[in-house]
Amino acid sequence: MFDIFLISLTELISPVNLLLIMGACILGLVVGSLPGLNASMAVAIMLPLTFSLSPGVGLAVMIAVYIGGLSGGMVSAVLLNMPGTPSSIATTFEGYPMAQRGEAVKALGTCALASFAGGLFSLLLLVMFAPIISRVAIKLGPAEYFSLSLMALTLVVALSRGSMIKGMLAGLLGLLIGTVGFAPVDGTARFTFGSISMMSGLGIIPVMIGLFAISQVLRDAYESKELPSINLDIKGVGVTLREVRNNIVNVIRSSLIGVGIGVLPGIGGTASNMIAYGVAQQSSRTPEKFGKGTVEGLWATESANNASIGGALLPLITLGIPGDGVTAILIGAFMIHGLQPGPLLFVNNPGVVSSVYAAFMLAVLFVVVFQLLTLKIFPRVLRIPQHYMLPVLVVLSVIGAYASDYRLFDVWIMLAVGVTTVAIGLAKLPLGPLVLGFVLGPIVETNLRRALMHSDGAVDIFFTRPISVSFLAIAVIVVTLSLFPNLLKSLVPKRFRRTKTH
Repeated sequence: MFDIFLISLTELISPVNLLLIMGACILGLVVGSLPGLNASMAVAIMLPLTFSLSPGVGLAVMIAVYIGGLSGGMVSAVLLNMPGTPSSIATTFEGYPMAQRGEAVKALGTCALASFAGGLFSLLLLVMFAPIISRVAIKLGPAEYFSLSLMALTLVVALSRGSMIKGMLAGLLGLLIGTVGFAPVDGTARFTFGSISMMSGLGIIPVMIGLFAISQVLRDAYESKELPSINLDIKGVGVTLREVRNNIVNVIRSSLIGVGIGVLPGIGGTASNMIAYGVAQQSSRTPEKFGKGTVEGLWATESANNASIGGALLPLITLGIPGDGVTAILIGAFMIHGLQPGPLLFVNNPGVVSSVYAAFMLAVLFVVVFQLLTLKIFPRVLRIPQHYMLPVLVVLSVIGAYASDYRLFDVWIMLAVGVTTVAIGLAKLPLGPLVLGFVLGPIVETNLRRALMHSDGAVDIFFTRPISVSFLAIAVIVVTLSLFPNLLKSLVPKRFRRTKTH
């Protein structure tokens, strides 16, 4: 297999192919950094352009765009509090406060290195454990998906350590927003108020742009503030060796979360980004610093974000099952080249599989190099006066919301959500639980109803399947430890407890 990999790598590093992959990475980064334009759009744009390329090179270009698009979301998330892609939502929680303190270079550098680490980690798992992980994932039914999503929702508690009641209220509000439109399974219209446009539900892109971008524009327009100072005299990438060393466990844990969530069809990088953030906060020695600009949160979110790419590719190349929307488009790329992703791909076209691995490695390297080279260029955006920047942000937001589904209705939804978010901020409700509820709510409901249909309404299906029980047990433990934080201290001997370092 290694000799086939070297042959594929040699083909991809020829001058023309290398330029194609580099160009695809840059295109993905640019598209991903623009709010509302995501990796799916970038990959869809590139799909027809790969017709004339060989299968290996064509797929390499698509994967390069995919990785660049997912990595690019952190730029606007850090600098403008506008997640460029839905999978960069949690990055705004720590990146934007750091940028406002003048640490934009440090935040971007941390995100770039975390993305690189998560990408390489998931590539390693992709190469080593593709068949094994996919066999496990294929055994998960609706009961397991429900329990997994419910476990993720319990992280609402972890994300709202300051006020559990407000966190729960925000999570319930997110669940409520997620129920708008046709119900899963039976197709009953809910909360549509007679509007045809509401029947398809509220799109994730207009809702997220409203939550993070429009609300921020409204706050900035109301509260005039001085332009943040930017420290561009930082040597290197602004990340210390000590920070890297202190976050090794964090990155490994978050990358495992990213791969584990990415391998499950329909959940994707958005959920892994949020879940990794919640787990990092729950595991941190200084959880009170989260939400105020801590690199620990950035290491978690961005490593999980990029690790989900390898996870999504796992079921694609081994079973022919897409892990997310982008890999669904990649199936089309395989098919236009006469290839059928699945177990036989390893037997009939091992060179194509090796090209996927080689392209992944090259794209991760190119993306991190380009991001590090532009670290001190992008933060200058923060020096643009507000009366110039705010109109540009509004225009970008409108374009992003409209481009998500080409409906003017989505623009109105974005504006309504933005205004509502300002009121939510005044009530001091956290956005993290709201976002998680909105993203995972439909997944929880869909799989709950499917599981009950399979069991003829018997709820014991959730408690008789080992994997489902494991997820539910973790959910109960998380809730219990959050409700009774002193319980863990009483169970752990003093000599094994972590102590805060000052």
